[in-house]
Amino acid sequence: MSDLSDRVAALLPLPPRDYLILFALVDGGRHGHGILKALEAQAGSVMIDPANLYRTLRKMDRDGLIVEELRGSRRAESRRRVYSLTPLGRAALKAEAARMALLTDSARGRKLVPSSSGIK
Repeated sequence: MSDLSDRVAALLPLPPRDYLILFALVDGGRHGHGILKALEAQAGSVMIDPANLYRTLRKMDRDGLIVEELRGSRRAESRRRVYSLTPLGRAALKAEAARMALLTDSARGRKLVPSSSGIK
């Protein structure tokens, strides 16, 4: 096993909040408010308190899943923190999505959720 796959395996299963944040960043970096808006759009009624979001972002940055950058003008008050996936974050997101897909397939087999075509 490679070092990256060992690190990913140690992170799984991801907490749902972490998965949703990584998913919100899959198409590119976002600032905190943009992450909250993406979560609302993608996850429906899932709400994350901004204080919890930033606490989670700091933890994910320390864990190497995301990286924080300051973007904007040179004036400190107009700079924004933008969060982006790292290679580890992208690998963990893919592994967790695959893990959840297997669970969903199993649930479909037990008729707990409809088939992907919508036919029961």
